[in-house]
Order: sequence, then structure tokens, then C-alpha cells
Amino acid sequence: MNTDNGYDIQTINAQYGTFLSVPSAAMNKDMPVLVFAPKSYDNNTDTWPVLYLLHGVNQQPSTEEGLRILYGEELNLLEYAEFFQVLIVIPHVGNTYYLDSPEHSDIRMATFCGEELPIYIDTHYRTQTDRSQRFIGGFSMGGYGAVSLLCKYPETFSVALSRGGALDPAYQLHDKHWDEVGCISETLGNYWDHQERYHQASCETLLNHIANRDDVAIVQEVGREDFLYKTNARIHKTIIELNIPHIYTEVPGGHTWNANSLLSLLSGLQNWR
Repeated sequence: MNTDNGYDIQTINAQYGTFLSVPSAAMNKDMPVLVFAPKSYDNNTDTWPVLYLLHGVNQQPSTEEGLRILYGEELNLLEYAEFFQVLIVIPHVGNTYYLDSPEHSDIRMATFCGEELPIYIDTHYRTQTDRSQRFIGGFSMGGYGAVSLLCKYPETFSVALSRGGALDPAYQLHDKHWDEVGCISETLGNYWDHQERYHQASCETLLNHIANRDDVAIVQEVGREDFLYKTNARIHKTIIELNIPHIYTEVPGGHTWNANSLLSLLSGLQNWR
């Protein structure tokens, strides 16, 4: 039992979300997920839109405790769920970039987040199942997950929200001139041996799947001092060229994910709705 973060993880408390252990047939294991429902969820029979919120690279274990540490009290997700009248669903996928790995058969995070999890949530919660009321967003690696999953599953999600998104899995090489690609190599393999995989996984390539569609949208926000600024500006040009409805915002600051960032993303969601 852990109470270091101000809560008992064995006690269900709406303030810190309801923990779910969601089965994945694709990976033959259960995945940790948190759900934040509006305070009024239990007081009526209404159905609700859903925001799937994706985390960035982190060192937390893929457990209930690790997930709660990622999204602790300071983000006030319950308040955001209430204010914006949405269910907020948060899976913990480790540092897999929300991809199906060609290297490891037990890493099928795109399948889990794009297919299995929405079906599970729609089955166990009163959701608005029309894709126009199903959104996906995140920070850094989670921003990549949001945009890439919209491109792969445009019949599941309608809007992707990205804050400081790592929208090119090889951004370290393409925009930073480093000589390695970081933790994503565990999912996609060595870059120099598998450059085609990285090309196919880049949002710059994936965006072609939703070119000229008017029933999807991307809300993209990046700090002007963010080390991912150049990557985001480059991907924004592709979004314009492919005629994809979008909101693009540059803000002061660097690579940060906090309550203000979340508020900005959810405000973009409200604009689209």
C-alpha cells in the first residue's frame, strides 16, 4: 500500500480517477488505464464524449501506482472532466510510442489504443459512440500517439490534440542532428537497419491517410523554445499541404506539460465541438 502521494491506491477515489485493468487480446495481457468521469456522471443517464489522453516518455512502471504518479492531483483531471463534460481515459503504454512493434509480438499498442480500448470503454461506460465525439490527445510521445492514431484510425477518432508532439520518431536525427533516436529503438529497432520503418511511422507520412478529409481535425500546440519546435513547424507545413482541418498555435516556453497545457488542448477540443 502506497500513500506517499496523498492517496491510498487501493481505495477508489474519483479525485484520482477510477483504475481499470483492461484486457488486450492482441497482447494477451491486461493494460493499466485510468478513467476520470464528470461528477454528474452517476446522477443521470446521459451519454458522454470521450477524450483519450496519452502520456509522454517516462520512467514509471506500467502499474496502477505508476499511472497515478503520472497523472496526480496537480493536474485536477476530475475538474477538467467536469468543466468540459467529457470522460477522460488514460492508458499506460510504457515508452512504446503507441506503436505495434515489428520487433516484439507483445507490443501492440496501436491496436490496443485504436481498437481494443475504445470498444472496452464504449461497452463499460455510457459514451457517445459516434466518432465525432471521440477525441485523442497527448504530450510529447503522447502527441505523436494522438496524431498517428488519428491517421491510422480515422473511423474511430475525429480530433487529435498534440502539445509539443514528437511527431517524427527520428526527430533527433532529422531536426536535432544527433546520432541516435532514443527509446523508440526498443519498439522499431535500430534506425540505421530499419530506416523504412521510421519513415512509415513518421506523422509526415501517416498524414497522407487523412489528406483532404473534412471530418477530422488536428489541434497542434508547441512552445517556441521547445526542442521539438522545428519538428512541429515542419509537420504543420505538411498538414497545410494535405488540406487537413487544423488549429496550430505557438506559445511561449519550452517542452512542458502541465494544467495550462491541458486546458489549452481541451479548449481546442471545445472549439472543434
